[in-house]
Amino acid sequence: MAFKCVNELDKFMFQDAEVKKMELNPGLMTMVLLGVAAKHNNPSNDTLTDRYLDDTELRFKSPVITRFLLEGAKYYDANNVLQREVPDQDIPEEQFKEIFRKIQEDGKVFVVTPKPAKNGGACCCEIAVDVEEDTYWIEVEFEKAVVEWEHFLNKVQA
Repeated sequence: MAFKCVNELDKFMFQDAEVKKMELNPGLMTMVLLGVAAKHNNPSNDTLTDRYLDDTELRFKSPVITRFLLEGAKYYDANNVLQREVPDQDIPEEQFKEIFRKIQEDGKVFVVTPKPAKNGGACCCEIAVDVEEDTYWIEVEFEKAVVEWEHFLNKVQA
């Protein structure tokens, strides 16, 4: 890969990126995304404008998933009266790979947000991925996050 950023997730825009690959292996969590943009302040971006990237590989070294859940929902009638509520549902560890395959088939990233690590990891981020009607939230602590891509593409339109 021609370009590489380490632990600079805040220098990218991940919203609406299509998930082409998502894998969890011992010591490594990998996502390949289409539709990521490098922000104007990205150290590899010399044009000072937000620009799309070709296929972007995001790797988390030594990942520990500290929280993985399916977001709940509230259903209202036409008069804005709550009809029913579905609580968030924690995903057990034995289902991680199955859900990752589901995300890989039809997932779109909603957000990738860096946040402070609480459980001993060097870094942490929260990832939300939409799959049809569902939204999965993954909080992962890791040693480092590596983002790599081959080419810059067009400017992001406002």
